[in-house]
Amino acid sequence: MAGRFRGVQARRVLGGGFAVIALSLLVLFVPIIVYAFVLAVRVRGVPDQTAINSFAAMLSPALTPWVERVLTPAVAFWIVRRAAAATPVDGLFVGLVAGLLSVGVTLAFGGVLAVSSAVVVVILAGLGWLGGFVGHRMSARS
Repeated sequence: MAGRFRGVQARRVLGGGFAVIALSLLVLFVPIIVYAFVLAVRVRGVPDQTAINSFAAMLSPALTPWVERVLTPAVAFWIVRRAAAATPVDGLFVGLVAGLLSVGVTLAFGGVLAVSSAVVVVILAGLGWLGGFVGHRMSARS
């Protein structure tokens, strides 16, 4: 079992997991910034911070899981394609790291640890494996 994971690229895996979470946060900032800009133009001055916070609180829980589910296989695919000796296991670990970091961010912002947290980790790990599998198959054909 230990020999099976010997070729895992730890730096790439950790970087990929962090990239998924960082990119998902950046993707969330774009509509919030646009909303704040539209409010500022409407009032021709400083926008209402309460309205911006309300919009962000409404948008974030709805959009974050979907952005993470799209980014995880994409980042895992990219990492496996770029590494010479990468396997689908690298993608699995990218998804696992992204899932654990996602739960950590949720807890940091006042969320609670529940069964759904474990489901998020499993889903992201599976999507990471899928991205790694596709990336590995495509690199094997090249």
